[in-house]
Amino acid sequence: MSNQRLCILRDKRDAINSLNAQRSQANIWSILKHSLGTDLSRLSIPVVFNEPLTFLQRISEYMEYSELISKAVNETNALMRMERVGKPFNPILGETYELDCSNTTGFRICCEQVSHHPPISAFHVEGDGFKFYGSIHPKIKLKGQGLEIVPNGILTLELLKQNDVYTWSNVNCSVKNIIIGKMQIELQGTMEIVSHRSGLKCTLQFKPNSCLFGREISRHAHGFIVNQRETRLSALYGDWTEFLASCTIEIYNANFEHWLKLRQKRNLPNTVQSNRPVSPVTFPGSNILWKIKSRPDFSEVFFNFTEFAMGLNDVQSDNDYAPTDSRFRPDVRYLENGELDLAATEKLRLEEKQRFARSLSKETKLQWTPKHDFFVLKTKEQCWIFNDKYWLKDWSSCPDLF
Repeated sequence: MSNQRLCILRDKRDAINSLNAQRSQANIWSILKHSLGTDLSRLSIPVVFNEPLTFLQRISEYMEYSELISKAVNETNALMRMERVGKPFNPILGETYELDCSNTTGFRICCEQVSHHPPISAFHVEGDGFKFYGSIHPKIKLKGQGLEIVPNGILTLELLKQNDVYTWSNVNCSVKNIIIGKMQIELQGTMEIVSHRSGLKCTLQFKPNSCLFGREISRHAHGFIVNQRETRLSALYGDWTEFLASCTIEIYNANFEHWLKLRQKRNLPNTVQSNRPVSPVTFPGSNILWKIKSRPDFSEVFFNFTEFAMGLNDVQSDNDYAPTDSRFRPDVRYLENGELDLAATEKLRLEEKQRFARSLSKETKLQWTPKHDFFVLKTKEQCWIFNDKYWLKDWSSCPDLF
């Protein structure tokens, strides 16, 4: 992201502060309480609860730490490669998003909303020596005093030089304290990353802050890399808001329980602090694989965005974006400017435009689908495959979405 855009966003702090004050007075429970147990992925909520990004742009945040993939591309040892693999707006059917960093960090990504019911978002990244792709069909349910978000879908990373393929699925996410208190996000569940060439498998367990049998357990992640005989080769541990490290099995067994106790004594915050420096507390002999980057000094005011996220709406003058690109959604841009009323008006207009398009489809008994077909459904595998047409930059078949 350019320094110029960072300054522009910093100058919007007063407007965003006013928006945050309205958000703190809003009650999301009054909207969600009638939807207990149902899928909320298509639910329209007041714009005050949104952030100025779409789900397609959220997917692009996978690439914030693209340098980790670059390291894996150049790693010849299979075990070392395995160690290195580590409420936005609902997109409109046919909406796209691109981020071309070919000249800086060496990758470009294309995302598209390929299905409305069920909502499915597909993405494809290509970089120097790798491809990363998948589709996500999120389901959101209200459970007790929180939300449960299940990001269904398989993600695939191909390392072309090593002819290796990795697959995994994301873990579930929960939003706590939606009735009373400060809302917070937790990851929980088990992630299994499989190397289809070497047969190595990494299993990571994500544990939220909890209390079990009177014992408080601090937020953390831990797991092991095993071979085809299930022999443990290496251990991983960390905090998904701070860092991930690896060590030998012997070091892990000797230190893990003590490390958990130390973390509990630190009184960890429930949320990531905006611009605090991160000094991971690790075992002796550990190798830090990933560490979170510090955020801009006004991140806490500006939707708690990272610097990477702040740049996702940036429009480069020398780039020919598709007219369906998320950058051009007026509701998103008004919200980014702190203009809540205009954002709400535009959000309603776009929703009514979608409903009108769907009603026409019902009348003609023809299901409307985007004509630009940048992703093609492989029915047998039930996956969406990128066909490279997007990068030809021919927008003649793109619909008028906004």
